[in-house]
Amino acid sequence: MKTQPFENENGLRRGDFKKMSSPKIDATIQQLSMLLESLPMVAYICNAHGKCEITYVSRSIEEMTGYSPSQFVRDPVFWCKCIHEDDRKKFLAELEASCLHEKYQTEYRLRIADNTYRWISDTRRSIKGVKGKIKHIVGAWQDISEEIKLRQESDYRLQQIIQADKLAALGQVVAGVAHEINNPNSFITYNIPILEETWHIFEPILKEYGNRHPDWRNSNMTLSELCEDMGAIIKAIKIGSDRITRVVDNLKEFARADAGEAFKPVNINEVVEKTMLIVGGQVRKSAVDIQINLLDELPLVNGHFQKLEQVVANILVNAAQAIPNREKGKIIINTRYLKHPDCILIEVEDNGMGMKTDVLDRIFEPFFTSRRNSGGTGLGLSVSYGLIQEHKGKICVHSKIGIGSRFMIFLPVENALKTELRPAILCVDDDFMMLDMIRTLFVEVKDMVFESTSNPESVLSYLEEHPEVDIVISDIVMPGINGWDLLSKIKDRFPLISVILYSGNKDVLMSRPEGVPEPDHLLEKPFDINKLLNIIYTTDRQRL
Repeated sequence: MKTQPFENENGLRRGDFKKMSSPKIDATIQQLSMLLESLPMVAYICNAHGKCEITYVSRSIEEMTGYSPSQFVRDPVFWCKCIHEDDRKKFLAELEASCLHEKYQTEYRLRIADNTYRWISDTRRSIKGVKGKIKHIVGAWQDISEEIKLRQESDYRLQQIIQADKLAALGQVVAGVAHEINNPNSFITYNIPILEETWHIFEPILKEYGNRHPDWRNSNMTLSELCEDMGAIIKAIKIGSDRITRVVDNLKEFARADAGEAFKPVNINEVVEKTMLIVGGQVRKSAVDIQINLLDELPLVNGHFQKLEQVVANILVNAAQAIPNREKGKIIINTRYLKHPDCILIEVEDNGMGMKTDVLDRIFEPFFTSRRNSGGTGLGLSVSYGLIQEHKGKICVHSKIGIGSRFMIFLPVENALKTELRPAILCVDDDFMMLDMIRTLFVEVKDMVFESTSNPESVLSYLEEHPEVDIVISDIVMPGINGWDLLSKIKDRFPLISVILYSGNKDVLMSRPEGVPEPDHLLEKPFDINKLLNIIYTTDRQRL
């Protein structure tokens, strides 16, 4: 019987290798290599079993990520460590099952060499041997960050249209409700003066009768007490009616059509005050401690009153919903002027549950909500984000689980913000040489805003004027105010700011005074810059 020649898994027979000359093989390999390098994707090969270690990566990986192919091949878990932690768990769970399928495609965020993340499309196909057993997997990575961005923008534009229709319908409902409330309130308002005049006629008659009959009682109340209570009741009715009138007027302004309406000079304090008239009742039901600090004589901003009112209302309602215990709930509303970006700042801070990193990353995405089961639509903050962009401003958030959240709205006094706001780090040390050394360490770190001061007494005022600072690094041993005292002051006023303390004395590091909160991190001098950078990169920072 004639035997068949051996055929390998790639379909080549043993004799074919002899027929192919070495120059032809080299030319074919060179052409395939050129083809792989020119494609807008990264080709790779990995094992089909175990941890799916990568055995080959095309050189185009350097252009996409800044990493060399050898980094992926040399370290079996390097590629896995670069996947965003929020995507890694889901991907690894699917990885083993994907080996059973001929083709698998997924998307995740990959950290590249400059410590930013890019969206990657990962497409892989199983390669089987002659007996049908999966031998290895070939795949391709493609950078789809721009595609993801376009998708998000498309979704955002779509939700803007949907929200505009909803707001128009809501405006009609609010106008109708305001009209229905206004009718009975008009009756009350009209009759209060008549009631006051009538009472002024009867009051002296009742008082005179009470003087002549001091033993007269009704429900253990004398006529004198009745006269006092009646006057207070009429006054309360009048105050309540006036408040209803103000609320109705605000509802009418909220519902008023604003299509094409030009921006006008707006007093931000008035925006906050009128918003509280509308949503203040809901806010007070969630928090017993409401602090409103409005800076007098703020510059006017060019904007749309009702749209800004809508933004503040959305943020206040979100703050109220984040507080689990009313008796311990606190909401702080601040307005102030910031000189260096020439803008007005509105702050809304709560001591609620706080938000996880995955929620913070998507907080302004259209239709994203963590309260879907309780009626959340995911539109409030995304629309607010768009409205603030329309005002050439910026809306930011900082949050920590168990501590609370702070939303900040930056509105330019002029046409646009004059400086780009980014999360910043403040270093405090009375040793100028130490400050220079730390500053030098940060010089080559991309996307890291670093400031320093040798005067610890000025730190709180600096933080007031620079809300972009979310990390403070400080020496403990300093004249005047030491690091422990500074930590207490910062955490009392800015509980969300992370504080890193350092010292060259171990005893000082271990001697935290009683009543002083724990710092977020303690470092012993001299400290490794990589350790400090790792702390910074893993710290929950504000989204600016």
